[in-house]
Amino acid sequence: MIKTPNNLIYVHADKCIGCLNCELACSANHMKITLVEAYNMLLNGEELVPSRNRVVKMGNLSAPMQCLQCEEPPCMKACPMNIIRFEDNMVKFYEQDCIGCQSCSLACPFGAVVMAPNLRTDAPLTAMTAITCDLCGGQYNQQACVDICPADAITVITQDMLREIKLDRHAEQQS
Repeated sequence: MIKTPNNLIYVHADKCIGCLNCELACSANHMKITLVEAYNMLLNGEELVPSRNRVVKMGNLSAPMQCLQCEEPPCMKACPMNIIRFEDNMVKFYEQDCIGCQSCSLACPFGAVVMAPNLRTDAPLTAMTAITCDLCGGQYNQQACVDICPADAITVITQDMLREIKLDRHAEQQS
């Protein structure tokens, strides 16, 4: 049995306005550039590193999708190279060792693991690598997506808090 990860990104879909700021902030953070620099790159047609979250729309709701830090991650079980590990109370991807087989991406039931261009010149097998939310420490050691969200739709919660949210929703549906 895998130890329960402490934190995960939680999105209040009813608050999300679909602005895509979280995607831009994620890319900027992983490129170690400012949000303004990332925005200017987009305006100039330059490519950013892929965001580790993707805003998805379902009906009238939109919300960023990222790793849910599963208690027993199917992506980790599917990885033939053991690049996905449970460390420091979280699921960690060692992207630099990914061979691009896509097993983890196919195994993720939430679509939170995506394949992105591998920017390394010595890529192991393919030009692709698996990426997912890594609970980055953005500006002021806060996750970049949380920090930038103008609607306060994104927060960091514990697995215990997620269980309470689920129980509350279940209780509401029963009444």
